[in-house]
Amino acid sequence: MSDAIATINTREVEEQVAPVVRAADALAVVANVEQHERALALLAEVMGAETRIKKVFAPSIEAAKESKRKAELARAEIVALQDRILAPVMAARETISGKCKAFEEEERRVAKLNQQAIERAALERQEEERQFDAAMAETEEAAEEALTEPLPPPPVPTVRPEVAKVAGVSTRETWGYEIIDKSQFLAWASKPENVFYATENAVALNSRARAEKDAMKIPGVKAVSTLSHARR
Repeated sequence: MSDAIATINTREVEEQVAPVVRAADALAVVANVEQHERALALLAEVMGAETRIKKVFAPSIEAAKESKRKAELARAEIVALQDRILAPVMAARETISGKCKAFEEEERRVAKLNQQAIERAALERQEEERQFDAAMAETEEAAEEALTEPLPPPPVPTVRPEVAKVAGVSTRETWGYEIIDKSQFLAWASKPENVFYATENAVALNSRARAEKDAMKIPGVKAVSTLSHARR
């Protein structure tokens, strides 16, 4: 029980209004002028009791409101002070994070190019071996089979971007989509099998971008990634 409520003598208030409450409960039908007059008089007493109750509780209610206002003002002052002190720190975070993201994105781009170069070289070697096997085949049928037999992708090492890792900081890559040619996208989306995307369904497109990343192939649309940093 709060201090404000503790100062109210609720028993005394209830005893004062109890007779009028009992009289209201006992009120029979109002069927004539005399009964109507008595009922109006009782109504006046009820309204008077209502006024007395509100008058008794008014100071406590106002005090509670004032306490809430003071508490809210105190909270607002503390938050404002925190925000003022945090402002340069947050600005510094944005600056550092922005520079780190620019470096990481460039390293990812270089790693992707290197990965593609390694994969091309591996495919070229695989094709050279295929041609050699066909040339060394003893029959035309064997040569034809060597040239047409599907081959699995050659194993290649994964090229990782050369970026640092620091305890307490994590880098998150978030994928989404970007419309780069509206007409191409709408032409693709108008096909029955793609109609689900016809209204530029952002949820579905973002889901495809997250799942397929760079491999997403939708005319007029490209997958884009965004890097962000968080405290681990």
